[in-house]
Amino acid sequence: MLQDDEYAKLYHYPDMEIIEIEDTFSIMTYNMGYLSGMTNNLAVERPEKLIQENLLHLSQLVAEKQADIIAWQEIDFSSTRTYHINQLEEIAYRNEYSFAAKAINWDKKYVPFPYWPIKYHFGEMQSGQAFLSRTKILNHSRIVLPKPASDPFYYRAFYLDRLAQLIWVKTKRDSMLLINVHLEAYDALTREKQAYLLMEIYQKYENDYPIILLGDFNCTPPFDEYAFAEETIKVFNDYSGMAMATSWLDYLENPKEYFTFDSREPYQKIDYIFYNPKFLKCLDVEVLHSAAEISDHLPLYARFEFVEE
Repeated sequence: MLQDDEYAKLYHYPDMEIIEIEDTFSIMTYNMGYLSGMTNNLAVERPEKLIQENLLHLSQLVAEKQADIIAWQEIDFSSTRTYHINQLEEIAYRNEYSFAAKAINWDKKYVPFPYWPIKYHFGEMQSGQAFLSRTKILNHSRIVLPKPASDPFYYRAFYLDRLAQLIWVKTKRDSMLLINVHLEAYDALTREKQAYLLMEIYQKYENDYPIILLGDFNCTPPFDEYAFAEETIKVFNDYSGMAMATSWLDYLENPKEYFTFDSREPYQKIDYIFYNPKFLKCLDVEVLHSAAEISDHLPLYARFEFVEE
C-alpha cells in the first residue's frame, strides 16, 4: 500500500524534448482498459503476451497521432493482472513524452474480482488515471469524487475511487487546465452527483484559464435516441460556458461515427471532450477506430486552437 503523498505524482523525463504549446495543439483521451482488450472484467486468462502485444499496438497508435497531451483511464502502474508492468512509464519512454502525472484510484493488496474462479482474481492492484504531456506540467492534483451510498461496506472496501485529475500545463498564453475523469459506471445518481461537482470545479476556473474536461463519463449523450434519463451529460451540454468537441448536430448526423464503446462492435458514446469556448476552438475531433481491441473502449482525439482575445 502507498503513502498518501504517493497518490498523485508528477514525473519529468529529462532525456525527452519539451515543446511549448503555441497556437494549436492536439489531445487524446483513452480508457485503455489496462491493455486487456475485450477481456476487461471477465474471469478469463490474460497471458502476458496479450498485454505486451497491445502495448506495442498502443505505442504505434500514439506515435502515429503525436498528441501533445494524452489523458488515460484504467492504466496500471504495478498490478498482478498486468504482470507488474508500469504501463505509464512504458508508453512515455517508447513515445518520448517529457512529463507525466499519475493519480492512483485503486491501491489494494488484493482484489477478489472477478469472483470465480479464484485463479483469475485481479490480486494486487495499483491502477488509476494519468496524463502524458510533451509540454511542461506545472501543477497536479487529485480529487476523489462521491461513491455510491448504497454499496455495502465489503464492496466499498475493494472498490476503486472515482477521480477528477487536474493538471495545469504551460502554454504560450500562460497556462491551461485539463481535467481527466473516470465517472461511476453502475449508479446513475452517483454519476450525476459527480457531474455537478465537476461543474463546480470547472466554474471556479472558467474565467481565468482555457479548460478541457475529458475522459470516460460512463453515460450516453442526452440527444441520443437511446439515452438514459439522467442528468450527467446534460449538466455539461446545457451549460452555455462549455462546449462539446462532438456537437449534437454532428452526432445526430452520424451517431455510429462517434461511438466509443465497445471496441469490437461500437454501440454507444460514453467518452467525451468538453472545453471552454471563451479561450478555445475545436478544429476537429475523431474516434480512433484503428485502436481496434487494445481496450474495450476506443480513443477520442481532437485538435484545438486558442481563440484570439
